[in-house]
Amino acid sequence: MGKIATDRPTGGVIGFVMSVLAALGIVIVACVQGVGIVYFADMPTAYDPLLPAIALDVVCGMLQALLFRQLLPLRYREPRAWSLLWLGLACTFVPLCGALVVLASCIWAALSPASRADDEMGDVPAPEFVTYLMSRVSHGGGARLQARLVNTKVAAADRLSALVAIQNMPTRTTGTLLRDLLADPVEDVRLIAYGTLDQAENDVMQRIFHTARTLESAESDGDRRALNRQLAELYFELIYQNLVQGVVYRHTLEQADRYARAALEIDDSDAALWMIRGRLALSNGNADEAARYMDRAQSLGFPRERLVPWLAEVEYLRGDYARVSELLASLGNAATLPMLKPVARYWST
Repeated sequence: MGKIATDRPTGGVIGFVMSVLAALGIVIVACVQGVGIVYFADMPTAYDPLLPAIALDVVCGMLQALLFRQLLPLRYREPRAWSLLWLGLACTFVPLCGALVVLASCIWAALSPASRADDEMGDVPAPEFVTYLMSRVSHGGGARLQARLVNTKVAAADRLSALVAIQNMPTRTTGTLLRDLLADPVEDVRLIAYGTLDQAENDVMQRIFHTARTLESAESDGDRRALNRQLAELYFELIYQNLVQGVVYRHTLEQADRYARAALEIDDSDAALWMIRGRLALSNGNADEAARYMDRAQSLGFPRERLVPWLAEVEYLRGDYARVSELLASLGNAATLPMLKPVARYWST
């Protein structure tokens, strides 16, 4: 009741008197409206009696709307024009009863207000990603370290500690970042990045040199096959870890394929080597050749769920996007790699 009292225009006795006068005015106008309609309906005229009845109904409806508005709580009186319009329409088309329904609804709403928890909610803009705040995040260590490295506003000591920390991460994921750091304005960062890349490449190259020397002295076909296979895998490792670029990259592709081909000439039942040749062909942009090698790998028992992403890439290079969608959709829940899941979801929906 206290809530209703606060909604009255002037409050206290004056507000109550005005409400009573408005109610009496509504009754009087309603009586005039009813008598007038009956009068015009029974009066013999040379013109249609409906016209003056409608005019009287509209005038009385607007008067009732003005009076009914005085009975409404304050928050239901705004906006002024719209509240008068709706009350006027209700009083005109449903004389007296229409406005009474509106008034009863307003009183009911005032006595039983709805929860306004939603009113406290609002739209907020998307937060802007700021890399130099990544150090405060307690999860996603790898991403946090990389964000600190690429941000030149971070103190040099912090960037150096982050660079040392990512040395334990796979070069496959940090190779591109380390190459970008070769042009860093801080000399120590450049030196450590170069040293990390150089060490990773030297580790693989040392194994390649040792295996190549062993291959020269191999006598049996079994030994030559195993050593050629190992060399193909080592050269492929250089490509996989992003340790080679430019002309060296092309040379590494050729060497990996040469040793894989040599191993398969001795024993062509190695599904993994056919898969490596397929991925090498993909790196060369040769989709048809890659498809042939991968089909061979699958026929030799290579797991299909591991082949599907590469087969989808083959079809993408061919321009058969419907086939790409079909292949990735066939993975279902087999798309366990985090990087593969959004790709599979995009192409299968």
